[in-house]
Amino acid sequence: MLRIIACQRCQLVKIHAIQTGKVRVKQFQLTGAKHNLSRIWQIFLTQKWSHWFPIYCWLIEHPVGLFLVDVGETAKVHESGYLPDSAVFRAVVQFDMLREDEIDQQLGQLGFTTDQITAIFLTHLHTDHIGGMGHFPGKPVYASKTDYNVAISPKGSGSGFIKKNWPHWFNPNLIEFDDPAEGVFPSSKKMTEDGSIVAIPTPGHSPGHVSYIVHTEDVRYVLAGDVTYNIATLLDGVPNVVLNTATAMESVAKLRHYVLASPSVVLTSHDPDVPRILEHKHVVVGG
Repeated sequence: MLRIIACQRCQLVKIHAIQTGKVRVKQFQLTGAKHNLSRIWQIFLTQKWSHWFPIYCWLIEHPVGLFLVDVGETAKVHESGYLPDSAVFRAVVQFDMLREDEIDQQLGQLGFTTDQITAIFLTHLHTDHIGGMGHFPGKPVYASKTDYNVAISPKGSGSGFIKKNWPHWFNPNLIEFDDPAEGVFPSSKKMTEDGSIVAIPTPGHSPGHVSYIVHTEDVRYVLAGDVTYNIATLLDGVPNVVLNTATAMESVAKLRHYVLASPSVVLTSHDPDVPRILEHKHVVVGG
């Protein structure tokens, strides 16, 4: 936890969506497919790709500092050998990135520099969320202990982690959920001393996927990473996964319950509607 002065419920918080390129996946991942056999068939035997979707990370202007949630992708994805050359990887994801799309350039467009960042909070360790890490040497980084342990294990590549691309200095502070419940989530982790930014466990998309709650005076912002694709899929209970798992389904169900319990602005990493949601503070309402 960052030991910083309390901000009295953060009436001065501002959140910026920062787009770092585009990504697309097979269409069924957006609309859902109930059976994994159907999902496997669509991975390898169809070319039904989704539209291109943004890759968002988040800058939190907070009274005690500037925090990034994820650092987006890098243009190195187009360099030979950077991404895995496996049939599965090539069958499920494609990227569209330019150097000017990277996080350092995008921060500059907002009037900030990488040196001004106080700390980085990662939702998970997939390439489109950690690819820009090389721009932040020496900055405090926080990441899921579960994801990190899987990533450095022999199972890492099979879980979509590409450890060889991490900066040599990458040694994150590991998040364990040893703080009290946050709504329906039985445990949490305070990321700021006053609890205005809280991490919650939302595993499924990755083994230790983390979402972040930013509490403000009137609403709470839910930075949900890749738990699901957008508000519609959240309400429909559709997780962002290649193969369905009970864990992923449970995380979506919990998050849905959480955001309907109190005014919540939900921001996911690949939702094209994010600019409108942020501009109007669009609160999730159940159907």
